[in-house]
Amino acid sequence: MRFYASDKAESKKVVDRLWLSVAEGRVSRRTARKVYVRRKAVSARRFRTGLKDVFGTAVFESLGAALAVGLCLVAALGFCQMKRTNEELMLSNKSLNGQNESIQRSLNDKISLLNSVINKYEQLTKEQREELDVKETEVEESKAYIKELIAKHEDDLTSLTEAEEAKLQELIDTLSELDLFDSVVSRSGNLYQATRDIDAAKTAIIEVLGETAQTSELIDHLDSEKADIKYYRDHYPDYYPVNGDHVSSSYGWRRDPFTGESKFHSGLDIVCDTGSSVWAAASGTVIEAGEKGSYGYCVLIDHGNGYMTRYAHLSKILVKVGEEVQKGEKIAYSGMTGRATGPHLHFEVILNGETKQPLDYIGR
Repeated sequence: MRFYASDKAESKKVVDRLWLSVAEGRVSRRTARKVYVRRKAVSARRFRTGLKDVFGTAVFESLGAALAVGLCLVAALGFCQMKRTNEELMLSNKSLNGQNESIQRSLNDKISLLNSVINKYEQLTKEQREELDVKETEVEESKAYIKELIAKHEDDLTSLTEAEEAKLQELIDTLSELDLFDSVVSRSGNLYQATRDIDAAKTAIIEVLGETAQTSELIDHLDSEKADIKYYRDHYPDYYPVNGDHVSSSYGWRRDPFTGESKFHSGLDIVCDTGSSVWAAASGTVIEAGEKGSYGYCVLIDHGNGYMTRYAHLSKILVKVGEEVQKGEKIAYSGMTGRATGPHLHFEVILNGETKQPLDYIGR
């Protein structure tokens, strides 16, 4: 059996009765040892009673008051936080409403502007259509007037056209037989002016003859002549080969600076610093590139049409034999290799195996 007691006094009474029963023989010791006294589960009243016993009544009441105050503070803080959050939400909502109104006003303004532009465009399109209708009417009236004039003067127009065609055919025959390239080269050698004259002639022919088969034939003929002149111009040695200070020794007879004897000078000595760029006087093919006796490092270029140019006393050569070069292309650097008294470029122009006066070609 089990006995339960609610407090110490009651527990003591139960224990006394239990052992009294053992003494009277009604309960064995073994059974008594199995009996234990257990308090009930902790209740609110017991908890309060325990606190009063531990801390005393005054302290217990103070703790209760403090706990009540703490709960009130927590409730108050929670209320304040909730109120603050509510105010923030109201401010945020107010700001969003203001932004929404601003966006709505801006959108309405843009829609109004777009409608205004559309209306102006439609009005402009309408005016343009009306103007186009007027112009089409004028064109039709002009066509009708031209047809009337042609019908009225048909005989006069026919005779006039025949006379003009005869004159144009005579002009076409003359131009077709003309060899502009030979005449330009033999007369003056002014190749650049000849090219410009051909372009002017082509423009005049198109204006006079219009777009016809004869016009195309004449233009093709002039283009062919122009191509020949351009090729000759590109291979004509008139490009100044180096930026020099002055000419120290001209083409022709002079006193040799080493021997003092009179000797023919076959080129032009242009004074320049060592390492100055040397350019090809015309387009052509390199046929010599290396050391050549008194010339030192030397380059010889064949330009066709019987022309060649030589560049001597170089410090460095940039091209090789067999290489194609263009007019104005850098081919070497100047120097004083070979038989030379100072840095310069010795430049020669050769036509059909004979040297010529370089200044006749590159004279400034």
